[in-house]
Amino acid sequence: MRRHHLRYLSDPLSRKTFEISAFEEKDDHIVSGLLTTEDTWYPIINGIPRILIHELKENLLQTHQDFFDAWKKQLPEHVRNEWRQAIDAIPDLDAFWRHQKKTAESFAYEWKYIYQENTYEKNNFFHFLSPFIREPDLKGKKMLDIGCGSGRFTKWAALSGAEVSFGSDLGETVEVAYEMTKDIRNVCIVQSDIYRMPFFDTFDISYSIGVLHHLPRPKQGFLKLPKTLKAGGKFLIWVYNRRNNARAIYFYEPLRNLLKKLPKPVLFKLCYIPGLAVHLINLLGNLLTKIGLASLAQKLPFAYYAHFPFNMKLNDAFDVLATPKSNYYYKEEIEKWFGDGRLRDIRSFEHPEAGITCIGIH
Repeated sequence: MRRHHLRYLSDPLSRKTFEISAFEEKDDHIVSGLLTTEDTWYPIINGIPRILIHELKENLLQTHQDFFDAWKKQLPEHVRNEWRQAIDAIPDLDAFWRHQKKTAESFAYEWKYIYQENTYEKNNFFHFLSPFIREPDLKGKKMLDIGCGSGRFTKWAALSGAEVSFGSDLGETVEVAYEMTKDIRNVCIVQSDIYRMPFFDTFDISYSIGVLHHLPRPKQGFLKLPKTLKAGGKFLIWVYNRRNNARAIYFYEPLRNLLKKLPKPVLFKLCYIPGLAVHLINLLGNLLTKIGLASLAQKLPFAYYAHFPFNMKLNDAFDVLATPKSNYYYKEEIEKWFGDGRLRDIRSFEHPEAGITCIGIH
């Protein structure tokens, strides 16, 4: 993180502002350090503020013992004690580290071999925001990407003229997001829990694309998020549509429940089958378009992917089958969420590829 990003962050427990203690700085990044209030503290590890509480914080401390070992002389005594208690709470440290190594290898495989940047990500980003937000609407705005994953949309918000673009995610994908965006000065990646967001109400636009439908308690998570907006700020989400989506509900979901526990390398290889099927359908659609039958091409399944590279089709097949949980909604349900969240001027749009974009004003 950079020092000028501090004013956007707050303690999720007390809502107080932070002080920074920097242990290591590189260029204008704080690579290692602490965020502190008089009540609590959170580490900055590998350039990323890790603002987690309760059991999530304990798990963070356990899995980043290397940070503790590297900086324990600089850590205040109460921080050292809390960190040591978290490590001592692990019943079998050797088994724990074997599990961590296996998890890290799986994670590295997923992001090295599966997810690849491509030239279509910007178009994809604005597709999910459409028809309510377009590129000129981002100029000079303070933006928050909730559930940023690899950081691809956080990046494009920044490059499209946002004053500042924050990306927030709970998982270790924040490491990937940080690497993707670390050279963009108006980006900050934060590891945080969607149910306990560590931000002041300063954002002009907060958005969550393809995230809420994977939560164990989607509506409860949703209702926490408008608090990140300033008065008059816009909140936008994209979720799976239940209407006219029998293919996903009655085919993808049973298949996912059958395959999701497979090792990721095995599952990834199996995803070449649906990925290639979609790609061949798209090639047929492109051929029909060339011979003057564009209207027929648009009626083919997966027409949305017609101009995307094969890797994006492979990525999406993997996402569908590897995700632990998915939920599907009618737009009327989502509009009610926005009403229950006291948002106004609520509008929704059902995309042809079976997604819903919904927006409201705080």
